[in-house]
Amino acid sequence: MIKVALVRAKYLNRYEGQNFIFDNKKIQITGFGSLITLHSSMPFSVKTLPSIADVETFPLLQNLPFFSKAVSYVSNRIIGDRQILFGLEKMAYDYDIFHAGDTHYYYSYQLAKLRKQGKIKRLIITSWETIPFNNESVRRKKYIKSVTRMAADRFICYTMRARQALITEGVDAKKIDVVRLGVDLSKFKLQTSNIKLQNSNVKTILFVGRLVEEKGILDLYDAFKSFLSRISYKVSLRIIGSGPLKNKLRAMIRQDGLENHISLESKKYEEMSSVYRTADIFVLPSKRTKTWEEQYGMVLVEAMASGIPIVATRSGSIPEIVADAAILVGESDRQKLAQAILGLTEDEPKRQRLGRMGRERAEKYFDSRKTAKAIGRIYKRLM
Repeated sequence: MIKVALVRAKYLNRYEGQNFIFDNKKIQITGFGSLITLHSSMPFSVKTLPSIADVETFPLLQNLPFFSKAVSYVSNRIIGDRQILFGLEKMAYDYDIFHAGDTHYYYSYQLAKLRKQGKIKRLIITSWETIPFNNESVRRKKYIKSVTRMAADRFICYTMRARQALITEGVDAKKIDVVRLGVDLSKFKLQTSNIKLQNSNVKTILFVGRLVEEKGILDLYDAFKSFLSRISYKVSLRIIGSGPLKNKLRAMIRQDGLENHISLESKKYEEMSSVYRTADIFVLPSKRTKTWEEQYGMVLVEAMASGIPIVATRSGSIPEIVADAAILVGESDRQKLAQAILGLTEDEPKRQRLGRMGRERAEKYFDSRKTAKAIGRIYKRLM
């Protein structure tokens, strides 16, 4: 049996975790998270270790955002990153393979040092990053990335864009495998007539994601508002997510009197498959910043698997993920975004066609079972 430690600290999550469910008993996965992770329930056993990243989740500090920012600032400049896992070194001899996240995380650096010392046998790094030399403005973080790149035995990228970023940073292309991250197609599936009948008279536009500027949620809000008064049929905007813009969005909805047209909700991941099946159109209007662009867009895969037509921006890896199974517009172009959404609400044949294309693409490229097999083969080769 191959024993694998999947190390993700705070960002241990079910989106990625569903791709590490292996049919046979020849590979045993153990997830390593910090005390507070994105998802508390995983499809494999989990060990938790304390981390500086846990500090910002303490209840007493929820109303002190400046304190969290201060911790992050100091951690980045002195340690290099707050995602340190205290006690990780004690696990060095318990696993055949350690599989960490991006090169700029401190836990990846912890494992890289252990690999250089010969205290762990093999180290794989999953690299999501699509902007070459990102996270290198701080000297300490640049050093961490360099050490981790040199120590890793192999890299897994979920997009060709991420692969090219690694190559640009100096990683040998022969050490990189590209595997598409997938979803459980038996859960994220096509709409049923029963669900659609509940809202047959309303066209539902769905957004799922962090409520931050770079996800384009304010662009979507303005685009929706711009055509709402010009149509005779019923349309709603359903926003699922949380983040720093949540209170601002609530205030905007109330001020504009759009409570009957826009909903702002939080959902557990287990509920999301049914959420997608109530939607007519999915929208992801992401836009690049100096330090971030859409690295993958797991919500796009979930929408395609659910047979929902997509409107998105040509940002980061989005064109690579959706290909021709979506309508793409320029970043921050609220007028074109509104036109694309409005056009789809009025064109049922096109919605159905794009939905079918998305589902077919998901079945071909984004099946989590296929992803698990591909990752399993990488583990076996490395052994």
